[in-house]
Amino acid sequence: MRRGPIETGNTSNITDWVNPNDKSGEFKRGASAFRNFISKKPGSEFPPEKDRYHLYVSYACPWGWRFATAEEKLPGENVTPDPLHKDFTHLRQIYFQVDDEYQGRFTVPMLYDKKAGRIVSNESSEIIRMFYREFDDLLPEEYKNVDLFPDDLNAVIDEFNSWVYDDINNGV
Repeated sequence: MRRGPIETGNTSNITDWVNPNDKSGEFKRGASAFRNFISKKPGSEFPPEKDRYHLYVSYACPWGWRFATAEEKLPGENVTPDPLHKDFTHLRQIYFQVDDEYQGRFTVPMLYDKKAGRIVSNESSEIIRMFYREFDDLLPEEYKNVDLFPDDLNAVIDEFNSWVYDDINNGV
């Protein structure tokens, strides 16, 4: 398994998120490497199907928290071993299983396709949008019309998310 330089330009240690030779000391977030999309469109590579996908999150990640419900946000609660990769101890093992030459960061949230054995996406803003609409046909009737991303607020939500992502969470 080759493990080369990660997106920060650091070639010494894959777990260093900041290049030690960068005098600015800034964290430079690379683009998410997996950017596929679950879609209801006919012929989609990743169609919405019940029990096909597994979402990996970490409560240490601010972006992972957007997927947790209030009752799941109890410290020490709901932490379970990975039912899909019982022998794995680190998320990076899944990334390398999917791509043994992967050189990016090991990020959450990460949406995994159990059927194909592939990472669908590790971009939180895109995963949450898949959840907003692509699974509507699988929901109980009373939830099908709940719209968490209304068309008339798309631009405002995008602008706010960009501000939080770029100016606040990039420092986390």
